[in-house]
Amino acid sequence: MNKFHSSEIIQGSQLESVRLTAIKKLAQQAFKPRTDNYNLQGDALESWSKNADSMGRFLSQERAEIKKFQLAKIRSLVDNAYKNVPFYRELYGACGYEEGGISSFSDFEQLPIVNKGLLSSFDARMIVNDPEALELANTSRTSGSSGKPFTIYSDDDDIVLDHLQVMRFYNSCLQRPLQKHDWIYMLHHSGLAFSSLHGMYRTFQLPDLLPSTPLGEHLMLLRPKLLVTLPSYLPLILKHKAEVKMSGVEAILTNSESSTQLERSYYSQALGLPVFDEYSSEEVGLIATQCAHGQYHAIEDGVYLEIVNADVRGYGNVVCTDLNNELMPLIRFDHGDVARQKLEPERCACGSDCTTLYEINGRRDDAFRTREYHLVPSASILAAVDDILVTPDRTLEAFRLTQKSAETIELMTRYVGAPHKKMEEILLQLKERLSCLFGYSIELLHREVDALPEQKSYKRRSIVREWELN
Repeated sequence: MNKFHSSEIIQGSQLESVRLTAIKKLAQQAFKPRTDNYNLQGDALESWSKNADSMGRFLSQERAEIKKFQLAKIRSLVDNAYKNVPFYRELYGACGYEEGGISSFSDFEQLPIVNKGLLSSFDARMIVNDPEALELANTSRTSGSSGKPFTIYSDDDDIVLDHLQVMRFYNSCLQRPLQKHDWIYMLHHSGLAFSSLHGMYRTFQLPDLLPSTPLGEHLMLLRPKLLVTLPSYLPLILKHKAEVKMSGVEAILTNSESSTQLERSYYSQALGLPVFDEYSSEEVGLIATQCAHGQYHAIEDGVYLEIVNADVRGYGNVVCTDLNNELMPLIRFDHGDVARQKLEPERCACGSDCTTLYEINGRRDDAFRTREYHLVPSASILAAVDDILVTPDRTLEAFRLTQKSAETIELMTRYVGAPHKKMEEILLQLKERLSCLFGYSIELLHREVDALPEQKSYKRRSIVREWELN
């Protein structure tokens, strides 16, 4: 077996060579998933080598062929869920469903819609097709923007497929195949499933970007081709404009937070680089990606996308069926996001004939601001909560963070059992993480509540700013 050259080893030697200690310190905070191992990297590399070309062609097929593929996947997914998943057996049985009952999309869209609240109310063994596989399953536990923790279970095949779909998106952004020696630079709390594929297609990750981070210097050293970032970091990236260009970055990708096309176009022009957005979720993975013509095209070999209960303007709820995750089927899953679908069947100028979204209005938390009124990325705040409260503790039922002033944040929690460690330790760790994001020390208050107060918003929010800006 060849020696496993991980990205972590390569990154470490490069950072030592130029003494970029601030970068190294930040990079060490990045979470490494259990999927990032030699064997699974090898599976992904082999699959990519065999299927990259056909995956690239899939999204340019005639619409009829795409829909034929999706309907076959949906039939199999629903029947398997009905036979093997107790939750769906009971849910669909109550509706009169029988095995083989899906012959059209109209049939499928008569099935009930589910959501995170409903699924999380059941024991894990009730919502997976093989309870014995739970012990070895890949898990991710996240709060999203709702403040309601939710655990997703998946098998290795799902992880590999999701990663390959991300790599395909990278190819489309570059307008050429990603080369084995190319670096991807991530300014993001959530990294990819793999830091590299046996030392190829390598990724460097900084979980946060601070004003003092020597980003430009490191970009010049690493010379990545793609920069993947939260939209909130675009103003900081712009301060390193010269180094971004000289380092050879060819495109910038944004995700995880809402941003407008006007905002992305501004930074695209200012940086002299194309900026592409993606719509994804922890539960499903990639949902839709933006093409060079600004359209969001659904990843139709990974998800069946519906916009339901649309209003007169065409805005409706995003409902997704994950076509890849067979261990924990998510069938007609309501994300709680709002989007507007393009209804006219017309092939995009980019060549895609997939379902197209005009606009996505999900994930709009009330962004926190520093005393200088600088935005603190909601995704980074949620990542801190996920790391410190949500991931290690199954007894946390709900939470909310409220910014009371420039220096004061209140945490409300509801536990259904004892917290995983002393609350003093949790608050200290969270205070330090948030203070790092704000750039100065904040005061963190805490209240344990029987129920979170109701909000006026149609969608429950876990991050609320009560401090009014002048």
